Amino acid sequence: MKADNVVKQAVEAKPKTEQELAQAFVKEYEELCQKHQFQIIVTPAWRISQDTGDWRLVLQSSVGRLPKQQ
Repeated sequence: MKADNVVKQAVEAKPKTEQELAQAFVKEYEELCQKHQFQIIVTPAWRISQDTGDWRLVLQSSVGRLPKQQ
């Protein structure tokens, strides 16, 4: 039965434009977040470059629980 589902998904029309691909990705990501109750969190942080000594803005990514819905 599982193989039938794989074949069915392969036969279904796939998104063609970049926008359709992005929308499909967002939908699947949101479903995955709801299923596992986790999300990707990105936080800005300032760091000193070891090469030049300049301050640089970096984005730190982590995984965190979804906020509880009331």
